[in-house]
Amino acid sequence: MGASYSVSGLRYLPRQDGGSGAVNGRIGQYEVYVSTDGTNWGTAVATGAFANDASQKDVRYAAKTGQHLRLRAVSEVAGNPWTSAAEIYALN
Repeated sequence: MGASYSVSGLRYLPRQDGGSGAVNGRIGQYEVYVSTDGTNWGTAVATGAFANDASQKDVRYAAKTGQHLRLRAVSEVAGNPWTSAAEIYALN
């Protein structure tokens, strides 16, 4: 993120291109991590599953200070080995 910030959430927007391929890569289950150095990630600050739709998803968690944010896709909604995103934002 370029500097350290107190981060208390993440916003994920799945791809928005429409058609039958738009579902490809939507994150199913996820984990969110915050790190001060980009090497040591510790335990996930949030875990869960996103709804299988094109709407924006917000994940909130207890604020943690860090410079690096990681959204890890544990699964893709159709079981495929890839992930896509239109936008990912850190929230404070």
